[in-house]
Amino acid sequence: MKKRSFFVRTLLIFKPFWKPFGLMFGILLTIQLFGVFSPFLLGKSVDAVTHLDTRATALYLFFALVLSFVQSQLLYYVRPWFEIKYLDDHINHAFSIKALSKTFSFSIGQHVDQHSGIQQSVINKGKDGLSQFMISIIYVILPTILQIFVTLIILALVDWRVALVAATFAGIYLYLSLKYNSKFSPKILDLKKMGRSVYKLESELSRNATLVISEAQEESATEHFTQKSQEHLDLDNRTWLEYTRVTNLHRIFVVFGQYVPIILATYLIFTGKISTGMFVTIFAWIISVFSNITMMMNQERQMLLKVADINKFYELLDVPSLIDVSKGGRQIEPFEGKVQFKNVSFTYTLRKSTDDEDGNDDVNDELESHTIRDVNLIIPAGAKVGFVGVSGAGKSTIVNLMRRYYDPNEGQILIDDIPLINIDLQWLRSQIGNVEQRIEVFDRSIKDNILFGLPKGRKVSDDDIAKAIKDASLEDFITKLPEGLNTIIGENGIKVSGGERQRIGIARALIKNPKILIFDEATSALDSVNEKLIHEAIDRGAKGRTTIVIAHRLSTIMDADIIFVVDDGKVVASGTHEELQKKSKDYQKLIKHQVLAS
Repeated sequence: MKKRSFFVRTLLIFKPFWKPFGLMFGILLTIQLFGVFSPFLLGKSVDAVTHLDTRATALYLFFALVLSFVQSQLLYYVRPWFEIKYLDDHINHAFSIKALSKTFSFSIGQHVDQHSGIQQSVINKGKDGLSQFMISIIYVILPTILQIFVTLIILALVDWRVALVAATFAGIYLYLSLKYNSKFSPKILDLKKMGRSVYKLESELSRNATLVISEAQEESATEHFTQKSQEHLDLDNRTWLEYTRVTNLHRIFVVFGQYVPIILATYLIFTGKISTGMFVTIFAWIISVFSNITMMMNQERQMLLKVADINKFYELLDVPSLIDVSKGGRQIEPFEGKVQFKNVSFTYTLRKSTDDEDGNDDVNDELESHTIRDVNLIIPAGAKVGFVGVSGAGKSTIVNLMRRYYDPNEGQILIDDIPLINIDLQWLRSQIGNVEQRIEVFDRSIKDNILFGLPKGRKVSDDDIAKAIKDASLEDFITKLPEGLNTIIGENGIKVSGGERQRIGIARALIKNPKILIFDEATSALDSVNEKLIHEAIDRGAKGRTTIVIAHRLSTIMDADIIFVVDDGKVVASGTHEELQKKSKDYQKLIKHQVLAS
């Protein structure tokens, strides 16, 4: 991102906080200006002392005390009060909402394709970076620049020669520092990319700790992480040692910038051009100018890091949603639940995302080989249908297209004879109940997890909840719990079994009273007891609904009205169980090789 566009965008993203930032800037500027006049009063008091003028000395010291008191109150009371009331957590609150809204704007397909840990890291670092970057600008950079500018102007009014020498050294230092930082930025980006790679590895190893331990790979996993982390540490050391070496060379101009004007001011005392008190004032001003410049440039290292984090956050914000939910669409009344595919083909896109490690901006989107090709099918309203086939045949892809997780590259999908792209997507998803192979849950009560899928504004009675629980074969389990529906199931559902999670998921789907119900290999990882309970739940849930079952076991779909056999991205056969046994070699092969187990 170009520097100009970066600063303009950063300014615009803080637009809701312009007023409080402006007021805060005014407070800080006042504090800084008081810091300019205090040395002047101190110098005047020194002159008064040398002239034995007790009254003037007391007067100057009194005003210096008043300025210091006001400055102290502004700095230690007004500023913290203002920050707490209008900034600080308010900024983080606003950015958290913005980041979450962006996350929810992505299509489900994009969430499947992206690394969630890296995405969350980009969001967190971006939010923190933006807050700290703007705080550095408002709290440090701008007030400091103005104080330096005002100090040099006042110094020029006292003696232009001293001011010119100080400004020359300050200008050279600033020019060299800014020029080097511009060249140094790409190295920061390289360092950040490697850091994200290490973070990704650490995140994956932590998330899969049980796998590492169960496979006795603790030593090799630790060695691998140590190696990658050490490579990052070595690059970090090389990068920042180079930065420190160069910037310390630049600080030579700070040292000379402080002492050459002071030496000149000393000469002016000896020649009688300035008084001793004015020398004290000039001395304080010169020290203040270069102390402020050093403090401001010390912020640069942190600013460079934050700019890299912010740019990555902007990249995430700039990723367009592959499916724009905001476009609206139709709601179907009455909704029957008929689904039709017309010559549908779809290919997954290998898309460069925010966690790309290579950072190659010239990489174009590439397409994998076709996932599904020329799919034509009709699912009648209210029918129970099954999709079968070997792993990777395209079953889940067909169903995901039906739910509009992705849009097809070719062809058309219709719901009740209306093109899917013309239907209000949020409304449609409120009419679909989903039971996945792995049910996602929150660290909340069973009741909260069941009710999570309810559309906004829809209320359900206790009888509705009881029916959903009964239809999901969850009743016996809940009655045995001391807290019943209010039982907290723990992070990632750790306090419930796989079968219980599946049945919670079914209850969540049924409580919506959906017109379309989808079971995506819902029994694939269950024991025979839980599988039987899930089958019973599927049978009860299917009544009066269009029910779609992706199956790997024959018992799940034997009674289906239509079974679609999928192979290599195509629907190669369809019919009832009895019909397919007679006419479809692919179906016979699935049964023979126990891909469909009875």
